Amino acid sequence: MKRNYLAKPRILISAMMIAVAILILARLHAVADSQTNNFSADLDGYHETALSISTNGTGSFRAVLNPTGSELTYELQYSGLEGGNTLFAHVHLGQIGTTGGVMFFLCGGGGKPACQNGSATVTGTVTAADIIGPAGQGVSAGQFEEAITAMRAGSAYANVHTVTYPSGEIRGQINPNAF
Repeated sequence: MKRNYLAKPRILISAMMIAVAILILARLHAVADSQTNNFSADLDGYHETALSISTNGTGSFRAVLNPTGSELTYELQYSGLEGGNTLFAHVHLGQIGTTGGVMFFLCGGGGKPACQNGSATVTGTVTAADIIGPAGQGVSAGQFEEAITAMRAGSAYANVHTVTYPSGEIRGQINPNAF
C-alpha cells in the first residue's frame, strides 16, 4: 500500500494559511470598530447608578464624528420623565454600572441651551472647547480625543437629570456602531 506523504504537508500548509487569513481579517475588523464615527445609546431609569430608577422616562442618544475627527454632532431625545423639570443632560466617563465625571454637556450647562421640560429633542455639536474633564479620571479640559476614545471603548454614558432625580433619571451606555 503506497501512501501519499506529500498530501499531509499540503493540508497542513493550507490550514495554516486559512488560520492566518482569519486572524488578519479579525484584526482588521477590530481596528475598523475602534475607529467608528457613529455612536448611540438607549436611555432608561434601570441603568442609573448607584440605584436604578423606576420611571416611565426613556430616551435615545445618537452622535456622528465628522471625518476630520474634530466635531461630534449629536441628537438627544427624551420623554416621559417623571422627576419634574429637566435640569441638564451630559455625557459622563464611566463603564456600565459605575458612575463617573462629566465630559461634556448636551443641554443645561457648558454653554449649551437649557434643557426643555417634557418631551424634547436636543441637537448640537461638541468640539474640544466643550470638553470639561473629568480631570480626576484622566480627561483634562479640551481633550476631545480622550472623550471620543472613551466613547469608542464603550466607557461613556449619556445621562438626563431632573429635579426629583438630580443624580440622573435616565441613563444609557454609549456604544460605537454603524447606523
